[in-house]
Amino acid sequence: MVSATPSNSTEAAPTCAAAIEPTQPIRIVHGMVVLDAPRVAAVPGRLGEYEVEARIARGGMGGVFLARERRTRRPVAIKVIDPELAIHPDIVARLRDELEVSRRARHPGLLEIQAFGRSEEGVPYLVMEFLDGENLGDLLDRGRLELGAAAAIGAQVASAVAALHAAGVVHCDLKPDNLHVLYQEGLAGWPATKVLDYGVAQIWGRELEDEPSIAGTPAYMAPEQWRGQAVAGSDVYSLGCVLYEMVTGAPPFGGTLPELMTSHFEALPLRAAVRRPGLRLDLDRLIGRMLAKDPALRPRMAEVARSLALVAQELPSPSWHADTFAWAVLAAG
Repeated sequence: MVSATPSNSTEAAPTCAAAIEPTQPIRIVHGMVVLDAPRVAAVPGRLGEYEVEARIARGGMGGVFLARERRTRRPVAIKVIDPELAIHPDIVARLRDELEVSRRARHPGLLEIQAFGRSEEGVPYLVMEFLDGENLGDLLDRGRLELGAAAAIGAQVASAVAALHAAGVVHCDLKPDNLHVLYQEGLAGWPATKVLDYGVAQIWGRELEDEPSIAGTPAYMAPEQWRGQAVAGSDVYSLGCVLYEMVTGAPPFGGTLPELMTSHFEALPLRAAVRRPGLRLDLDRLIGRMLAKDPALRPRMAEVARSLALVAQELPSPSWHADTFAWAVLAAG
């Protein structure tokens, strides 16, 4: 945890932030940077009516486990909070907010959260739909994507997040690790995609703290988000960063936390078409608009969804198998 003072100035960056990875989630609360460092949660064995089989992911607050409903054997995913964090009311409130977000916004591209519960020891957990496939971050680790894949994934994400916005919710943490590509056919023959993790989402109309907290992942955070002023356009900016990464192989900006903060406020990224020669002009222009510094100049998420869907439908459909994403990744070089 390092000292920081959020403000409208790009000079107010954490002084010891060089060790923070650009893709590591952070929260800035009351002038302090809080790292959502991965923790290891033990396999709980049984939670209510569910038998827990294995841990399938870990995150900043605990672990996600594959479980089955005892009566039907239906698979689910259960997010379990680490016991030492479960005593904090704000952590429990964040879990309940995730359930509320899921109930407010229904869309096939949004992860369904089914229930909130507590273990016999009082540890809170969320029951979620179980997804096959893999997250987009793992997919991008193998290389940039075919343009059709990038457009189809982006269109599906934009459509889902537009439903969040219509329900009065800003996601606030769109990034590859929070997007899940399924072994199921979706838009234009490309695999379906789901938006995950509403843990830092903001619900419009809620009373804000005296000093707003800042949460997100530095490589994908809009300028206004660094000030604690996230709006619907902040999600457009974050998706623009993800789309840029899908077509070029890297986010628009890199560097230390102070460098990232300054870049998001002041720097213009190298055009995606420069980093990927031959990129369609309409796609290059859309990415540029999504990355506008002023949220009022960015397109609305519904427009992004329509534009990307048109691109995906105009490009050749893929030939792919249900157990591999080799179709999507370009060969190195």
